[in-house]
Amino acid sequence: MNSENPPGNEKAIAKYAFDYLTDLKIDAELVEFGNNRYNVVAYAGKGDGLMLNSHMDTVPVGKLENWEHDPFDANIVEGKLHGRGSCDSKGNVASILSSLQKFSNKKFKRKLLITLVGDEEVGFGGSNYLINNREDLFKDVKYGVVSDSDFEIKIAQKGVLHLKFIFKGKAAHGAYPELGVNAIAKAAKFVAEVERLNDELTRKSDKFLGRGSINIGKIVGGTKVNIVPSYCEVSIDRRLTHGESIEYAIGQFKEILGKLKLDAKAGKDFEMLGDSRIAIKTPKDSKLVKLLQSISKLKIGKLSGYTEMELYHRKLGMECVAMGVANDTAHSDNEYVKIGELKKSRYIFENLIRKWCF
Repeated sequence: MNSENPPGNEKAIAKYAFDYLTDLKIDAELVEFGNNRYNVVAYAGKGDGLMLNSHMDTVPVGKLENWEHDPFDANIVEGKLHGRGSCDSKGNVASILSSLQKFSNKKFKRKLLITLVGDEEVGFGGSNYLINNREDLFKDVKYGVVSDSDFEIKIAQKGVLHLKFIFKGKAAHGAYPELGVNAIAKAAKFVAEVERLNDELTRKSDKFLGRGSINIGKIVGGTKVNIVPSYCEVSIDRRLTHGESIEYAIGQFKEILGKLKLDAKAGKDFEMLGDSRIAIKTPKDSKLVKLLQSISKLKIGKLSGYTEMELYHRKLGMECVAMGVANDTAHSDNEYVKIGELKKSRYIFENLIRKWCF
């Protein structure tokens, strides 16, 4: 089922998941949060709750000619199921849904909450809608598994901050550069200092999560080769480790701007791009972590990339981990998931539900 995002349309897959759950006689809802944008939630039991989460949207397919198999045919070849979203993250959705088969019509002693969300790949609109508008769902839910990762129990992930810095100059004819002020030259001095900062980030290294990092991801400036550029922007991805707050990271960039005698006013000389997110870590001795280890024998791991486990931790205070069937074909042409890993994931979720809820 095509649920590429953008443009974003989870209606078909959400209806399928909803029907699957209601056929099992598990209470479920289709939750609309925009035009053809949907979440599916399901719940059973009360008290000391556990959330199982994954997302139904995918990144776009891209050029069809780059795919060996039709990205929407779910071809199985040599033990691998090929298709867009097979590992990120429809394989995880399927593992969660199929793990519930043995529990239909059974009385849950503790609460289980299933959240299958839309818009994870772009704006986290599905999860944010539930968090902001359906507080009732999360009552007594203190633990969560975000199934959007590989076969480790990811207890920690880095934070992330995206910033765009704006440098202004004065246009002039390229033959007379002394009559202008070169905005790209200003930006270049800034970039050089940022690269030096990147080399120094080991000072805040965390024993488990490692060091923070900086990636200068985009530079836009100038209009024509023979014009002194009056504008240049530099966009930066800053990953945060433990001990690095959002304010701390912004302060580092402001210090560079001050050193170069450039302004540093938010909204004027730099912009925040999207939400900023903190680094998080769930304790190794968490009840959830210990239970997953007893079931799966999986190793403890960490993430430099982002999953919504941080969102549920930051906004709801959940102890969260990430775990699933993702692999390095996520977001790429010829994405696939191994059938054996789907079965393994289903086994883990089935036993987690049994031990948590019965």
